[in-house]
Amino acid sequence: MKTIITALLILFITNFINSQTELPTGTSVLFSGSGNCILCHNSNGSAMTWNGIDVSPITYWRSTMMGNASKDPLWRAVVAEEVHNFPQHQELIESTCLKCHSPMGYTQAIYNGQSGYSMAELKQDPLANDGVSCTTCHQIKPDNFGTQQSYSGNYIIEADSILYGPYENSDTTLMWAIIGYKSQYSPHVNQSELCATCHTLFTPTMDAQGNIIGEFPEQTPYIEWKNSVYPSQNIQCQDCHMPKIYDPIKISGMGNFPDRTPFWRHTFVGGNFYMQNLLKNNIDSLGLTADPEHFDSTVARTEYGLKELSAELTASSNYRFQDNLLEVKLFIKNLTGHKIPTGIPFRRMWVHLKVEQGIGNVIFESGEWNAEGKIVNYNSDYEPHYDLIDAEDQVQVYEGVFINNEQQVTYTLLRAFEYIKDNRLPPQGFTTNYVGYDTVKIVGNALDDTNFNRYGTYQGSGGDSVTYLIPGLPGTEYRITAEVCYQTVKTQLVDHIRPINNGDINRFVNMYDALPNIPFIMKQEVLDIVTGVKDDKSPVNEFNLEQNYPNPFNPTTIIRYTISSVIASETKQSQIVTLKVYDVLGNEVATLVNEEKPEGTYEVEFSADGLTSGIYFYKLQAGEFSQSRKMLLLK
Repeated sequence: MKTIITALLILFITNFINSQTELPTGTSVLFSGSGNCILCHNSNGSAMTWNGIDVSPITYWRSTMMGNASKDPLWRAVVAEEVHNFPQHQELIESTCLKCHSPMGYTQAIYNGQSGYSMAELKQDPLANDGVSCTTCHQIKPDNFGTQQSYSGNYIIEADSILYGPYENSDTTLMWAIIGYKSQYSPHVNQSELCATCHTLFTPTMDAQGNIIGEFPEQTPYIEWKNSVYPSQNIQCQDCHMPKIYDPIKISGMGNFPDRTPFWRHTFVGGNFYMQNLLKNNIDSLGLTADPEHFDSTVARTEYGLKELSAELTASSNYRFQDNLLEVKLFIKNLTGHKIPTGIPFRRMWVHLKVEQGIGNVIFESGEWNAEGKIVNYNSDYEPHYDLIDAEDQVQVYEGVFINNEQQVTYTLLRAFEYIKDNRLPPQGFTTNYVGYDTVKIVGNALDDTNFNRYGTYQGSGGDSVTYLIPGLPGTEYRITAEVCYQTVKTQLVDHIRPINNGDINRFVNMYDALPNIPFIMKQEVLDIVTGVKDDKSPVNEFNLEQNYPNPFNPTTIIRYTISSVIASETKQSQIVTLKVYDVLGNEVATLVNEEKPEGTYEVEFSADGLTSGIYFYKLQAGEFSQSRKMLLLK
């Protein structure tokens, strides 16, 4: 009787809380809405609180693309376009997409004996519209992990009411009394293979008549990750997309449970900056359960990730001036565990380089965009990959572009036959020797670019070096601004679906037109130079501290640096060089170099054994010159 009274009291409180949050509290045989989980796993000033901050899973999750996967208006528009083109395959198209965008609706329908699940059913079901919710991921079993049978939404969920978690010695009495689930420890919830069940997706390829003629790797971040340095360092998807708190956290507001460590924050952010803002602008019309403040927090975390954790941009100070040509080299490096941009190939990243003679007087510009977010001078089909750019109508765009079986560029996913271009920056350690390389291969001009994903003959740099030749420069002062730009939604995709008169498409297009699709600036470097001063072919400055490799790292990494004659004395004698590592508070944690060095290029290994995960800085000092960079340790 006491248990029943307790459960009734809890359900009353649950309903009260959910009346404020509007999270769904519906249930099915297999699933329970997130509104039922928040009763215990919410922040109350003690539980799910860290340094006074609400770190409850639902507070983070509810404003992510995962939390809103079933209501994502772009996704619904793309599904509508596919059904419009191939109405005879409506059930196949919708069921394939709903497996991962509405796993609770789809999985329950299949459990009930249905052959598929439809968008019409989704739109009528509040529980199914809870996105990729708590009782989805925490019920997935590891039985087929890492196999092809697990890909494309073929996760395994059974009707045994077990929720898997990362903590041992769980007391399941209270959870069973409230929502009818048992908690069970299993390490598989922290494996990349869990994420791979949906984020490794192969879609059917159709000809113009709708005949299925093959399949296409629509998104493959897990296989990209496998072909990188990160698995050997035991860096999983969760390490970046669910950053840990190592302080003990009370994870339940009810019951007498021990504090747990580490605690995984359910931030789930990637690079979807534009769509998160679009969701925030349309909360009411989309029926979202997150408030603007939730979206602001998610957008801020996305901004930080794109700016600080995704890529490095180095504008080399080794510029040259000869025959009225200014040569500038840029190096862009991928810091993520998969290709960037990754996922569905409707995203792109590009380099914007602008040369000004005096502030505002632009004399050369590659990669600018207009008010609609369209890249100026982008080729009608696609922009090829470049190693050398010597004209303004050439733009370095990192993207996946696919063609149909008639060799035409298309934006209809079901017509995707193969990539004609894929120069998305691969992760560090990515090689052509990996057993699954053909699935994630480099395609197009980048394959023959000796500066793409290579250090000389060594594969796996995870970066690309681009040389710019700017013509017709007299000897004077210039400012060079280089930017790495990111765009969640290719403008060509919207142009492709815009003519179709469909409710879901019209709805998305109207939202899109109300929010300018200008790119997000991930990185920016500015060089102020004077041409015509140094001797022809002479480097202005060869002093350089390179980005460590790999980065992120665990526990060792290589730091490479160059000491030049500019720094050395006139007789080029040895000089004192120091290379030190600091934590984010400025405390010195290691001295790697402290000795005389002649000019030349050097490498030193840094081991972070004994240090905790986080951002560290390394600084090179040589004479009057100094340079610092940051690196990320992930354990």
